[in-house]
Amino acid sequence: MLLRSREMILGAFFAVRGAGRFIKAKTLLTSNSFDLIVLCHSLSPDECERLATLAHGKTPRCQVLAMSPSSRENHKAWADKQLGVDAGPYGLLKKCAEMLGFVLKSKARAARAA
Repeated sequence: MLLRSREMILGAFFAVRGAGRFIKAKTLLTSNSFDLIVLCHSLSPDECERLATLAHGKTPRCQVLAMSPSSRENHKAWADKQLGVDAGPYGLLKKCAEMLGFVLKSKARAARAA
């Protein structure tokens, strides 16, 4: 259910592809081009690192946002940015927009950063 919720929130502003399992994420990543991937803490640390390495090896380079149970979680060296789930849905949306060069304007409109 959480995967679907995140897809719906991010999908209101961005083109989103969801994967609930490592093998599905790996398949999507090898056969598609992405600007950003969000790796949730439901994946094992090894799976996240493997997907991040794959994403960073793509051309153009794909950014990686690591989700963790808390914003106080240890730094994940393989991620470009990190966000705790305690930031909430709007925090996730803002972080993704920031990483992609967008600024969320009032009335929830996304605009390219200047």
